[in-house]
Amino acid sequence: MKLLDTASKTINIISEKQALKTAGKMPEFISEQNDYILEGTGFQCGFAGTQIMPDDIDTSSYWVAGFKTGNKVGGVIDPLTVNVMWLDCGKNEGIVFISADLIGLTGYDVSQIRGQLGDFRVGTGCKEIIISCTHTHAGIDTVGYWGRLPSTGKNKEFMLQLTATIKLLCYYAYNSRKKGRLYSGFINVPELVVDGREPCFFDDRLTRLRFVPDDGGNETWYLNYCAHPNTLGKNNNLVSADYPCYIRKRIKESINADILFSVGATASISIKNIVSDPLENTIKAGVLLGEKALEINNDKELEPKLLFSQKFYSAPVDNTVLYLMKLFNVVNAKVVKSKSSLGVGLLCEIDYIRAGDFSVLTVPGEIFPELVYPGHFLNEENSSTGDPSSVNPKTLSEIAGDKNIVIFGVTNDMTGYIVPPNDFILNISQPYLSTVRDRFGHNHYNETNSLGPNAAYALAKAFRQQIEKLKNKNLI
Repeated sequence: MKLLDTASKTINIISEKQALKTAGKMPEFISEQNDYILEGTGFQCGFAGTQIMPDDIDTSSYWVAGFKTGNKVGGVIDPLTVNVMWLDCGKNEGIVFISADLIGLTGYDVSQIRGQLGDFRVGTGCKEIIISCTHTHAGIDTVGYWGRLPSTGKNKEFMLQLTATIKLLCYYAYNSRKKGRLYSGFINVPELVVDGREPCFFDDRLTRLRFVPDDGGNETWYLNYCAHPNTLGKNNNLVSADYPCYIRKRIKESINADILFSVGATASISIKNIVSDPLENTIKAGVLLGEKALEINNDKELEPKLLFSQKFYSAPVDNTVLYLMKLFNVVNAKVVKSKSSLGVGLLCEIDYIRAGDFSVLTVPGEIFPELVYPGHFLNEENSSTGDPSSVNPKTLSEIAGDKNIVIFGVTNDMTGYIVPPNDFILNISQPYLSTVRDRFGHNHYNETNSLGPNAAYALAKAFRQQIEKLKNKNLI
C-alpha cells in the first residue's frame, strides 16, 4: 500500500509540473458551434459495412481493450466490423453515421479520420461525420490504455487500416443511397440489464431508427441500448464484437436488414448473466435483443427534416493518471487551457440531432443515466459525499426539454465515465490510481477512469449553451 501511495504522489508531481510547464503553450479554448437544417422532399439512405481485422492478428502483438492492461490477443471469436450509414433529405447535403466495433476512439483520432475525408465532404455535401464505438470490451485497443504500460497499446498500422476502411465505406454508403421513409420506435427491455452501482437506474429502451427503401431492398436500422458489451469478462483474451455481433446476426438472418449499433447511457450497466458460460451468455443476450428489435411495433414516420448541431467544449482534466498517459503518448488528446486543478482541459464535442420528435445527443464517454433523465439522483442520505442532489447539474433531458432523448455514448471521443458530482469520491492517498469504497461499502471504480468531478458540469453547461443558441436562431 505504501508503494502505491508513493507511486500516486509521483504521478501527481510529474503531471502537475508538466502541466504548469506547458501551460503557456496550450491554446486558449474558443467556443464553436455549427448548426444545420437539412430538409427536402424525402429521405435518402445508403449503407456500407465490412470486417475490420488486421491480417497479422495471429502473428503480431495486439491488446484486448476494456478490462486489464497487457492482455495480449490470443485469437478471434467473431470479427470486428465497421458499419456506415449516409442520411440526407433528398438534397445535396447529408450526414454520415459510423458504428465501429471498438472500445473507443479519442477525439484526436476522430479528427485525424475526419481530416482524411475532406475531399469526400466537399464532393458529397457531407455536413458531418459522427463516429460511434460499440464499446466492446473484447476488441483491439484503439485508445492506448490497454497495452504493456508505459507503451501505448495502439497499433499504428491498424489505425491506418481503420482510417482507410472508413474512408472507403463512406464513399460506398454515399453511392448506394436510395429513396425511402425513416421511422423511429422502441421497445423496453429491462430484463437483460443489471446496474452495478447505486441508484441502480437505467434507460431500458432498445431504440431503433429504421430506414425503409422505396424499392423494397434491404432496410437499414440504427439500434441503441444501454448495456456495456463486456459479457465475455476480464479473463477473455479473444477478439469479439460481443453481444452487438449477435444482434446483427439475428436480424440479418430474419429480414436481411443492415444494422448499426451504439451504446446509450452505459455508466456501470452490464448485461445480466442469463447463463454461466460467458460466450453462451453473449450469444443469448445478442439473439434476445435482436428478437426484441424485430418486435418493435410503435414506429413513427419522421418528416424529411433534420436538425444537426455540433458543439465543441472544454472538459476540465483533473485526473493526473490520464494526463500522465497523454504526456507519455500512451494516448493522444487535444488539450486546451482550463481552470481545472492541472490547468488543462480536453477539447470535447457533443452533437444534437433531431428529426420530428426523435432526438439524439452524442456524448464523448460513458455517462450515468441519472445525469440524463430526471428524478434519479441519490439524495444526501444516500450519496457517497453526503451532498444533496441539488449540487448536480440539470439533467440533459431537462435541458433539451425532451424526456425521451436518446444518448449515443462513446461517440466522437473516449473520455471515460461522467459521474454525478454528489456521488463522486476518490481514494484520498491514491486518487485516480486506486479505487475506494464509500461509507456504505459501495465501490467507486468509475471515478478512477474519469476526467474528474467537473466533467458532468462541463457537459451540461455546453449542452445548455447549445440549446439556447438553437432557440435564439429559431431552429427549435
